[in-house]
Amino acid sequence: ESNCDEPLLIPISVGLLDKASGEEVVATKVLELKEKEQTFEFDGLNGDILPSMLRGFSAPVKLVRAEADASEEEDLAFLAARDTDGFNRWEAGQKLYTSLIFQTLEGNQDESKTLNYVEEAFGRALNMDGNDYSIQAYALTLPSESTLAEEMTVVDPVALHKARGDVRVSLARKYLSEIRAKYDELTEAMESSGSGEDIKLDATSIGQRRLRNVLLGYLCCIKDTAEERDAASELAMKQFESSYGMTDRYSALNCLASMDGEESVVARRDAALQKFY
Repeated sequence: ESNCDEPLLIPISVGLLDKASGEEVVATKVLELKEKEQTFEFDGLNGDILPSMLRGFSAPVKLVRAEADASEEEDLAFLAARDTDGFNRWEAGQKLYTSLIFQTLEGNQDESKTLNYVEEAFGRALNMDGNDYSIQAYALTLPSESTLAEEMTVVDPVALHKARGDVRVSLARKYLSEIRAKYDELTEAMESSGSGEDIKLDATSIGQRRLRNVLLGYLCCIKDTAEERDAASELAMKQFESSYGMTDRYSALNCLASMDGEESVVARRDAALQKFY
């Protein structure tokens, strides 16, 4: 939809993926959308093919299916797991997270396969190969409450906060061991690289810090029992005290600030708040 009567030129960067193998059968190319309706044909394709549209955010537009159907989330799950374009992989995951959070908000999560799709996408993102830590961090991050509120006609902040938190805890519990292993791996890598007081500003180091802070948030959201609260506050306090960068310290403080309960937990929280401010 547009406020203009005449169609605007929209560059659509697209690639085609084979749903059976996950391979990219047509590399990224730019299609120029100039009319209200256009048809683009690709020859020599066999099997079930899924388009990966607007790669690299090639145009500031939103794609909306003409008719929503049951296969939409299945396609999103495929793109979130297999798309070779980092932006589209992230966006597909965000749409799945959003769907699951709203289903949780409405109390009908058990009636769909969305949870399975989300868990698969989250697990694949957690175990991504390569050193693009920032993309991995973004892929593991749920949509913010402000972003989710934009999709709602009537916003219930308390219910929305709880639904998003419930989804976050569910993912954290399912992948607890993998999240902790990745967190420890990043911590060891950062310590061995000699970060210390000299904060490194290269893309890899920034990505490592970003990803570790996302993982810390998941680890610290598990706090239903006294043992879990003690372990979460101890981990957050350790990062707070050992980090020299503001981002790492603030992330740890943010986790501690939301904790309450036992005396040891409160003592760590209050000590961090006093030291920070």
